[in-house]
Amino acid sequence: MTAKFARLSGMVTALGLLASPALAQMIGNPVYFSPKQGVGLTIAGDYGRGLNDNSGKGNYFGGRATLGLPVFAVTVGGGSYKAKGATTSVTSFGGDVGVTVLKGPAVPVTVSLQAGAAYSSVSGTKTMHVPAGVALAFNVKSPGASIEPWVAPRVDYMHVSAGGISANDTKFGASGGVNVGIPSGLGFHVAVDYVNVSGGSPFMVGAGVHYTIKIPSLPAGN
Repeated sequence: MTAKFARLSGMVTALGLLASPALAQMIGNPVYFSPKQGVGLTIAGDYGRGLNDNSGKGNYFGGRATLGLPVFAVTVGGGSYKAKGATTSVTSFGGDVGVTVLKGPAVPVTVSLQAGAAYSSVSGTKTMHVPAGVALAFNVKSPGASIEPWVAPRVDYMHVSAGGISANDTKFGASGGVNVGIPSGLGFHVAVDYVNVSGGSPFMVGAGVHYTIKIPSLPAGN
């Protein structure tokens, strides 16, 4: 009877986490898909916050490191999220890869295919989140600064396991924002995130600062 109750409790926990509105790639932070990632090593610090009740209204603090190359970029990162009223925080780790498919000075937009994954574990419940989609950045001419407005619709796949039981779910999501950089390498970024959840869709906002270290052996790109 005890084993049966434990399995049932694990399934309830798993399904509850699948429905959790705080599940972005890094729990509580917008999914950052940026097709015009600059060439070099970019270090970013992030803050995330839920805007409505369905988002959990928690706070996220984390960081990312991105190696940007002329054709693709690889990002790794992690952070901690604490929902409003919660007594404990949740830590998640992950990364993503973006491959540029359309780019050039005469093209009004830059397009890339992007996919990521993040992992977290809370009290024996393990969650894997895999967002994948298309990111578009709009070319904005601004002397003395780099301004990159971007938008990225995506498919969200989630796998949750607890107590020997697992559950899967797939939803539609989208994120978008603006990255601003200056020639010194310093910059800041803001983003919003939406996930289509039946019964109430969460909205999140994120902001942070970043610094790009140029790699001399690599071309600067467009």
